[in-house]
Amino acid sequence: MTRGQVVSLVATSVIRTVSGMAIIFLVLSLVPQRPDASVILPILLVIVGVAAYGWFFAHQVKKVTHALHPEIRSIEGLVLVATMFLAVFAAVYVMISSQSPDSFTEPLGHFTAYYFALTVLATVGFGDIAPISDGARFACMVQMAIDIAFIGATVKILGGTATRAMRERALRQRATSQAEGGAST
Repeated sequence: MTRGQVVSLVATSVIRTVSGMAIIFLVLSLVPQRPDASVILPILLVIVGVAAYGWFFAHQVKKVTHALHPEIRSIEGLVLVATMFLAVFAAVYVMISSQSPDSFTEPLGHFTAYYFALTVLATVGFGDIAPISDGARFACMVQMAIDIAFIGATVKILGGTATRAMRERALRQRATSQAEGGAST
């Protein structure tokens, strides 16, 4: 692979990743920030978000499996899956904050909710935003519990998929080379 091909491959990967992140943030910005008297809308949004996340994760695994460069696609997938994972929790935090502004130490908008979800995932807990209500604390506890499995499982699934795809490609190339070598003798 030439230097130009590598640069093109990396640039395309970065563009896909940044575009995907922008779309995820755009969708997050659609989460309503005003209180809704109905509890149905927030529950429906969470269900749709979780279902979309499941589909998106499976889609990323499929992309890695069929990629020409699965190792690069698996990194893209990891970044995008993590971005969407945090966006689902950010949406929950926005809805909690909009329903009850005293649930956190400050009202959460889309960006601050995403920031808070990331600080919970990273376990840094800067202390600038903290859950106060039991509902907000419960949502954070759920995220913390899922975060533990999320990190390991996501890396294992996407990394394993990339490794299998590269191994299968190498086996196919070896079989093709042997078949061509045997046919010419």
